[in-house]
Formats: sequence, structure tokens, C-alpha cells
Amino acid sequence: MLEQLAPGRLEVVATEDLSRITAAGLAGFDAVFFFTSGELALSAQQKADLLDFVRNGKGFGGAHSATDTLYNWPEYGELIGAYFDGHPWTQEIAIDVENPDHPAMAALPSSFRIMDEIYQHRAFSRDRVRVLMTLDTATVDLGAQGVNRTDGDFALAWVAPYGRGRVFYTALGHFDETWLDPRIRAMLEGALLWLAGAVEGDAAPRNAAPALAAGSTGGFLAPGTIFSLYGADLTTGATMQARTFPLPRKLAGASVLVNGSPAPLLFVSPAQINVQLPYGLSGPARITVRSGVKESAAENAAPAAATPFLFAVQRIGDVAVIWCTGLGDVRPPVEAGVPVPASQLPETLVTPVVTIGGARAEVRFSGLSPFFSGLYQVNASIPVGTAAGAPVEMEAAGRRSNSLNLP
Repeated sequence: MLEQLAPGRLEVVATEDLSRITAAGLAGFDAVFFFTSGELALSAQQKADLLDFVRNGKGFGGAHSATDTLYNWPEYGELIGAYFDGHPWTQEIAIDVENPDHPAMAALPSSFRIMDEIYQHRAFSRDRVRVLMTLDTATVDLGAQGVNRTDGDFALAWVAPYGRGRVFYTALGHFDETWLDPRIRAMLEGALLWLAGAVEGDAAPRNAAPALAAGSTGGFLAPGTIFSLYGADLTTGATMQARTFPLPRKLAGASVLVNGSPAPLLFVSPAQINVQLPYGLSGPARITVRSGVKESAAENAAPAAATPFLFAVQRIGDVAVIWCTGLGDVRPPVEAGVPVPASQLPETLVTPVVTIGGARAEVRFSGLSPFFSGLYQVNASIPVGTAAGAPVEMEAAGRRSNSLNLP
């Protein structure tokens, strides 16, 4: 399969001849890729030549059992980034892409499912590698026999610098079907091109704890509100936008925990995360950001029936259609992160007061907008004679919104 990748750009030589791993034998290559197991019969000089090959600017990659290799050579574990520590699961699982900007991940969706034998690793540290994708632990039994990791961090692909060289590893690859999967082929093609130096990609480890800016929540939030969190290192470096419904609870390795439970995400970046608060909150919300395995200090938000914020307004005949967030719980109740069908639009429990040009406007509808999550729609009659540019404002549960101009 590797021989078929990137025709015209990659020339792959497949061999089981270990004698080729020497300084002279490797001189004509840009990278070495292992699909191996056990203690390989490499001499001390061959081992030194392989390390020098990578350290001096070449590439080294491995798949699946390449971490189940050369246990008696500690420098090899340092090179590849970890050692195999059992495979507690052989089943279909979900994978979260953590760093979509790397060439190995460029063709992959933010999350996907695959059937394979799933490894866990020891001697693994995010301080030494940059994780590309991880196991979605919600799709496995963490209490299964043989699970040794207690931090929930099961990396399934990573990259790292090694001297002036580059290292890539993926834990996938037990079944023939895995190697034939177009997504895995695309991942490996990007990885090999990167290892060979044909494309660029950041491999610097990033393992800083996320830090929320003080007052990031604004102090008050209504259930169901879309809001932004600001800070530093909120992801391990990547920026990603949700492109599917239901909204994901993890993007680019980051999640927002509201009272300990992950909330729906719309957008994540190292400096900003857009998230939807769950509906039905009856008390204060304790909000933290988790990136990789590190978690920020908490920001607290007091409950409010409404905290209106206007996004846009459109004039349709004598009606102003206002799109906003922060109008709180609805009837019938809905789940955050799930789009609302047009056939049954839930209405807000709190009816907002809308003013247009300073005059109170009759509210004809106040509820959730269809085909989205957390987006409210308020239809209000435009007072007769109101000119374009008149300010549109809203008040709900004693809280005033920002102001927009009527088109």
C-alpha cells in the first residue's frame, strides 16, 4: 500500500533486509518507516547509524506495532515516542483529530469512526511529542481489563522533532482493512511526504495548561446561550470550526466543561472558544477548559433567565427579524447542540421587549431559529414611519442587549 502513495512524489522501497540499515545503506533515502515487532537484530553501529540518520535531518516513522519493538534499546523508545502497553480494545471506536493543520491530518474530518486494535502506551509524554489524534474515550469501556492509563489520554498519532529530523507514529494498522481505508491512506501519504521533507508541518510539542482570562464568562449567562471564552493555550495550537450537527463536545483536543460535563462547541482556537451553555441550568455554572489532559482554573457564571445579545437584524416588509442568543430556556425543552426542526419551533419562556427607533415594537414570535442550535429568532412589527438606520434593541428579564441598526 505504501508503494502506491503519492506517485511521482514518493519512491518507496519495502524490505525485510535489516542489513540495509547502515549509514551507507540509508544515504540515498529521505526517511525510514517501521512496521515491525519484537527485538530486531540490529548491531550497535546500525542503531547509531539510524539515530544519526534522523538526528541529522531525515525522517523516521512507524505504524501500530512499531512501538512494540526494540524494548531493550531505550533510545529507540525516545525516538518513536513511547512503548506499547497493551491493547485493551479491538472494536469500532471514534477518533478525535487534535491538530488538523498537520499534513498527516489535512484530509481527515474532525472526528471519524474506525474498527481496529487500539493500543495504549507507556513512556509517553505530551512534553516530547505533538499529538495529532486521540481516542474518543466515550466510545470504549475505560473499566475494561488491561486498561492501565488513568489520565484518559490515548494518543493514536503523533509527531515530534528529533534533532534536525522528523518523527511520525500512528497506533492504527492491525487489520488489512485499516491499511486499505482511504482515510488512513490519506493520513499516511501526508505523513510520508512530511517525513521526507516534501511538505512542511509543525511538530513542536505543545502541552501548556489552558488559561482563561479573568471575567471571561461575563458573570451572568442564560441557559442555552452561545458565548465566547477568551484566554491563552485554549487548544494545543490548532483552530477548528464545527461543521456538523450535533455540535461536537471536543474540537482540536479541547473541551469546555460546564459543571464537569462537556458542552457543545462551535469554534475553538488558542485564544478563543465559542460554546453553547446547556439548557435547564438551575444554579451557578462552573466553567473550565480542558486541552489535552490539562485543565484551566474555573470561571463561574451566575444563572440568569435571559442575557440577550443581538447578532443580526433583517427587514422583511413591516417585520424586523432579529437573530440573537441568550433568551434562556424554551418550551418545549430542547437539548443544547442539536439543531431545531422547522416543524416545531420552541418558544422562549421569557418574552423580550423590543424597541425600534426608541418605540416599542409588537413581538409576534420569540423562539429558537430552525436548523441551528442556540440561535434565537424574534419577529417584531416595525412601527409605522420608522426609517432605515433606526436602532434595534432588546430587553429580557431586566437585562438589555447591544444595539443594531435596522436595514
